[in-house]
Amino acid sequence: MMLKLYFLGKANFEYKGEDITERLGNKTIALVCLLILNQNKYLSREKLITYLWPDSNEDAAKYNLRFNIWMIKKNIGTDENGEEFLYVDKERCGINEKYIFYCDILQIMKFKPGREDSIEGLLALRASFAGDFMEGCYFNNCNDFNEIIIFERTHFEDQRVKILKRLTELYEEEGDTEKCEEVLKEILDIEPYDEDMALMMIRLYVRSGKRSKAIIYYNTFRNRLAGGLGIEPSEKLRKAYEEIKAASAELSEKDLAGRMSRKEKSRQRTIKKRKREQDEIHVVSDCIGQIKYFWMADVVSKLSICNLFTCSSYLDENQLQALAYIEPEIAGEMEAYPVCLIPDVRVARAFIRLIIAVCQEWKLFIEIHDKENMDDVSRLAFEYLLNEKIDTLHFL
Repeated sequence: MMLKLYFLGKANFEYKGEDITERLGNKTIALVCLLILNQNKYLSREKLITYLWPDSNEDAAKYNLRFNIWMIKKNIGTDENGEEFLYVDKERCGINEKYIFYCDILQIMKFKPGREDSIEGLLALRASFAGDFMEGCYFNNCNDFNEIIIFERTHFEDQRVKILKRLTELYEEEGDTEKCEEVLKEILDIEPYDEDMALMMIRLYVRSGKRSKAIIYYNTFRNRLAGGLGIEPSEKLRKAYEEIKAASAELSEKDLAGRMSRKEKSRQRTIKKRKREQDEIHVVSDCIGQIKYFWMADVVSKLSICNLFTCSSYLDENQLQALAYIEPEIAGEMEAYPVCLIPDVRVARAFIRLIIAVCQEWKLFIEIHDKENMDDVSRLAFEYLLNEKIDTLHFL
């Protein structure tokens, strides 16, 4: 297409592959915008003047309109069929319905969820949202037009959410839970209090076998509602949460024994192997400066996946809660994920308690990469453990 108009983000006009935006004044762009928004009808010259030159006298306003129409015609030529972009007569002005061109907001305005939707098409629409409608634009003394801009920003944001919701449906149909989760997060960034989307996210986690993550998300969303709106989740959302907890409890009662038996056999085999290796556990950890608790969280994560023990076998509920605050991977060992701020001292004490307990059963070797970048809280815990001079603890 020879003409491309973009109004989402900073307005941008291209004709024959050339950027012509700088050739047009703000009022010229605003005039094209008004005509695009009213593409199915022609606007009277009087109406256009009311929107864009409300404070000008009649002669000056008419001249300004004629000049801006001329600027449009000068810079936007005919399409491949020889059609003119504008239809203009003595009374009215509008977009020529036969003129072939692309406009981002027209594509968005046309969208209605339907069976013919494709992931590729929805992704193209999603990519159109480069920013707010007429981003950065404000026109002095043009109150009616500024109100239109504000109204349309809300309208296009609503359309964006509809597109994203339809995209989640298609991803869900294809079983692509990763992409579905990604789009749901995008929706919730736009509408952080949307309980239907929160419920969809929770159920997505459950279907993916991530029950602990579903519980964590419910608690996070509940806090968001309480902090932002001062309300509790709806009965529907609370009921879904209770069902998840009940299902988790039932799973534990019916299957835990069998699963733990298998895990225990596996653990015993691993322990015997480790016994032959002199009861050693090797952990490779990393440090990233300025990220609080990073080293401690990394060590806890590495220990939790070695499958030689569970943190709950060494720590009480309060200590587990403190470590789950910095490393959510161990939240599955708890009845409830921590939703309140945990003081640094509790986190450090729980970490130290875990390391000391592990060292009572194993020789623990912790290799530390980029030690000079260790965060302050982790460094204090590290120095404490060094001063304890534990025979079975070795830092590399």
